[in-house]
Amino acid sequence: MSIVTRLYVKDGDLVVRLPWRWALAARRATVRLPLASVGEVRVEPHWWRAVRPRPGRGYRFRPGRWCVGELEHVHGRDFVALRTRGPVLVGSASGPDAPYARLAVSTPDPEGDVAWLRQATRVARG
Repeated sequence: MSIVTRLYVKDGDLVVRLPWRWALAARRATVRLPLASVGEVRVEPHWWRAVRPRPGRGYRFRPGRWCVGELEHVHGRDFVALRTRGPVLVGSASGPDAPYARLAVSTPDPEGDVAWLRQATRVARG
């Protein structure tokens, strides 16, 4: 069984549900991002391009397997929950309510999730 995140929308927020192993490492089971703050959403074919340079205090990894947590950079913070194989979903966020500048997650179907998330953000913006 592969470890991947699940995405859904609840109360106007994009919710990222972490698998229990990653939830223990990240010290949280979910990450919420206001759907209206989500900007560009794309598939990144190389997971390592989604990881910015400076891990935060809550960042954990297992070399060659996965990485999960917050990454700090000059534009703010990113949240990542990635397997080190396969493409990943990357979404940018902006606005005062956005806790992260970017979200990068491994999902079972990143291409399908990108299409679904683009549709959900269009609906949220009206």
